[in-house]
Amino acid sequence: MIRKYPILFLLFLIVSFAAYTQEKKIIIKGHVVSASREEPLASVNIFIPGKSLGTITGNDGKFTLEIPAENKKDTVIFSLLGYKPYVSVISQLTGKSGAFIELEDSLFLLNEIKAICFDNIDALKWKNKNESKSITMLSFATRRVDNVANYINLLKETHGYTKLKGNSLKWKKVVIPGFKFKVDYHLSFFPCPYCPEEENVTVTIEVKDNKGNNLAESPEYKKEIIRHFQNLLDKTFAQGIDYNQLEKRLDIMYLKKSNEPYTGKCFGYFENGQKGLRGELKNGVRDGYWEFWYSNGQKKVEGSYVDGMKNGEWTYWYSDGVIRMKANYAMDAMDGMNYWYYENGNKKKEALFRDGVYLQKTEWDQNGKIIEATHYVH
Repeated sequence: MIRKYPILFLLFLIVSFAAYTQEKKIIIKGHVVSASREEPLASVNIFIPGKSLGTITGNDGKFTLEIPAENKKDTVIFSLLGYKPYVSVISQLTGKSGAFIELEDSLFLLNEIKAICFDNIDALKWKNKNESKSITMLSFATRRVDNVANYINLLKETHGYTKLKGNSLKWKKVVIPGFKFKVDYHLSFFPCPYCPEEENVTVTIEVKDNKGNNLAESPEYKKEIIRHFQNLLDKTFAQGIDYNQLEKRLDIMYLKKSNEPYTGKCFGYFENGQKGLRGELKNGVRDGYWEFWYSNGQKKVEGSYVDGMKNGEWTYWYSDGVIRMKANYAMDAMDGMNYWYYENGNKKKEALFRDGVYLQKTEWDQNGKIIEATHYVH
């Protein structure tokens, strides 16, 4: 009698492997249109720089891109002659409704004799392929799209939230220190055609006053408007790198694709533009002063780490700004007197610790009445 169990087992392995493989794939579907004419764009080249992964759009502008899950944080570029390339991170294109990509008409730098500088803003002239008139915009190049994302987050924090549409954002009625009027500005970013690496990105910022005058062309305001946006760009790099650019390996934080534990400042933002965290890492672990916020902008936690462990005084808040807890730590263990509070601000509990061990505690109800007082014997 022939035993069929090995065959069934092999079939089970094949099916399981296929299911596992499917789980490890990301499928992105969407369509690409012209931003100016709102028409589908065929034969748009869609690719991940440095990898043999990509596809093109059909005559209806639609595409399907299947990639390994391990590439979800990579950069993807949509490119078509005559249009500004669209650059994004794969994880931002995986919404259930499908990706909707708008390509803007190409811009050509008229100041080519003057090199566009990395992370240094200047007022440069650009020309649209469909228009005869040039336009002067604040411009700079940067080495990675992550830098642009960090800059945009800081602009949202400084000038208010606005929604990303394609590869551009618009702010209206922004207050600029020293200006007697509010300004509108339009930021765009796209792969840099004048830079040495595929991942390099160009950023342009068109700034206008309330009468529609281009401030980058104004002898009176040009220097001040450059200084304002350059200061914010410098601040972006001074505050370190986005926490999303780090990954944890055995409780140690590394920059992605790096083998060295990260040392330096880092920050994080919520999707609405509110800051989420600020802190420093030393050899891959938290070290020094850290701050955390709720998505509504209210402070959530603040305190210091030493070699990855909480140390000294820490303060915790409820989302409405009421203090929730005041704690003292000695190398991650509660030490000294610690206090807890109700949302109405009344004291909830106070407890004395030594090296993480309870020595005594007192608890109150929400009306301020003592409900328990305990002394521990050790």
